[in-house]
Amino acid sequence: MYIDLLGEPFASKDTRLSIARKVQKQLLAEAQASWPHEYSALLYGRGASICGHLAMPASGHDRHSFSWDGPPFLQALKQIRHSRMQWLGVLHSHPHTPPTPSSHDAAGWHYPSLSYWILGMQTPATPLWRVYQWVDGGFAVRSYTVSDDSE
Repeated sequence: MYIDLLGEPFASKDTRLSIARKVQKQLLAEAQASWPHEYSALLYGRGASICGHLAMPASGHDRHSFSWDGPPFLQALKQIRHSRMQWLGVLHSHPHTPPTPSSHDAAGWHYPSLSYWILGMQTPATPLWRVYQWVDGGFAVRSYTVSDDSE
């Protein structure tokens, strides 16, 4: 589609993925507003630094899964490209379960170079963030940092 659009946040083993604090706060607020339904967003930035997101409207009202319709998905990718950024990952929430990929998550993941974030909201007062990389046919937990907005 767009050769320069798809980022590779795990391209270097020496680079740690980061997400801007303001983006993390916005994602959490939007996921809480979507509760009890799953929330999802595309994450964008440069290299291994996530500096923005686009909330994705769910194509259905299933409380335990998410999917997107083609036109909004393609429009979001177009917005990322026009901002001269790269698509670096996907985040979705697990409103009632821990942030562990489900069999549906694995079956529906088609972008192995991107980061796969899950926000576990099983205990609303203490949400759990996890980021994964697709490696050898399965998800592997990866570390990340939260960067200050000025970075």
